[in-house]
Amino acid sequence: MSDLTKNEAIIEALESAGYQDIRLKVVPKRFLFSDGCFHTELEFSRNYFDETTLATLQGLMKDTILPAITQQMGKTVYVNARGVSIIPSTHGRKQNC
Repeated sequence: MSDLTKNEAIIEALESAGYQDIRLKVVPKRFLFSDGCFHTELEFSRNYFDETTLATLQGLMKDTILPAITQQMGKTVYVNARGVSIIPSTHGRKQNC
């Protein structure tokens, strides 16, 4: 059995999708990353993150969250018990793109 944490699973999924400069801000549960041109955020409701199992989180990353990120680069993808929401971000595009 793997000792992979939920944070590590999310980071691993983002890395496997080609994202870079991945940083984790624990409060709130926010992952900041880039595809080279856009800074994007993935934020989880604390209660939802804590109550979701690792297996469920991994499936959600693959089936729902990564596709949403791909379609909404430069924005904030917010995940809670109601689903995935897209929020405008203040980060947006990097200067050299």
